[in-house]
Amino acid sequence: MGGGGGDRVMTPGRLLAVAGGLAAAGCERVVDVDIPDPVPRLVVEGRIERVKEAPGGRQRIRLSTTAGFFDSRSAPPATDAIVTVVDGGGRAYSFPEIEPGLYGTEHLVARVGETYTLFLEYGGDMYEASARLRAVPAIDSLYFVFEEESLFIDVEGFRATINYADPAGVPNYYLWEQFVEGVNEIPPDPGNAFNLVSRDDLYDGQNVIGFQPDDEIAIAPGAHAEIRQISLSKLGYDYYYALFEQNALGVGNPFSIPPATIRGNVANLDRPHRFAFGFFGASEVSVAEGVAPAR
Repeated sequence: MGGGGGDRVMTPGRLLAVAGGLAAAGCERVVDVDIPDPVPRLVVEGRIERVKEAPGGRQRIRLSTTAGFFDSRSAPPATDAIVTVVDGGGRAYSFPEIEPGLYGTEHLVARVGETYTLFLEYGGDMYEASARLRAVPAIDSLYFVFEEESLFIDVEGFRATINYADPAGVPNYYLWEQFVEGVNEIPPDPGNAFNLVSRDDLYDGQNVIGFQPDDEIAIAPGAHAEIRQISLSKLGYDYYYALFEQNALGVGNPFSIPPATIRGNVANLDRPHRFAFGFFGASEVSVAEGVAPAR
């Protein structure tokens, strides 16, 4: 797809990354980072999604438990939980266990503006979290820019690049995911906290041109790339920023964000001091994909 340009305001991707990082540095955090106690704690990873270009009913939530702080193994799955999501109209959707620790449904078609509440029973405790599904602007185009090796570019090659228009007059918070041949190529390291999550304080209402979610990833000619632009709440933004900044340990989940000992929004109704880690959210997602050209 072509990149376009016209008379839009030019906002380079690297400046956008810096803007998001500077804005983040000045905000008050509401996310706590804790080292888990010896008794395993529940970790919740999930969001109710509405894919802007192709709405559907498929939703997934992954549950695991904390391992030892210095344990490099995958987080143990939390099995045999009872998981239910209720929408603002009181309709309840059961999420049966599909595989150990993974719960899902094919019947919840999410809507912008709706509030979704997660109820789950695990280990004798009841947990609850709520999230309102916020709209996200569409990705106008995805294209590929070839970057030569230089002082700032270690590996030459194509970079996936997008254009989009940030809505004016309302606070917008973003998370980006980038997949190459179906594999998430962007690890949650501290450096990526500055360009994979962003708030629009410094570019509200502007046309964002030439943004590269990760300009360090070189994409080979003929490789398939996909970028997902995801809406966040303010609390969701704080959570994901802290997750990336802390370089949390963990592997393997459908949302490309690993388990982490970072307190999110999941409350334990029976024993409040034993809250769950992780985060439950609701997001609209814009998806764009393409194949890197031959040079």
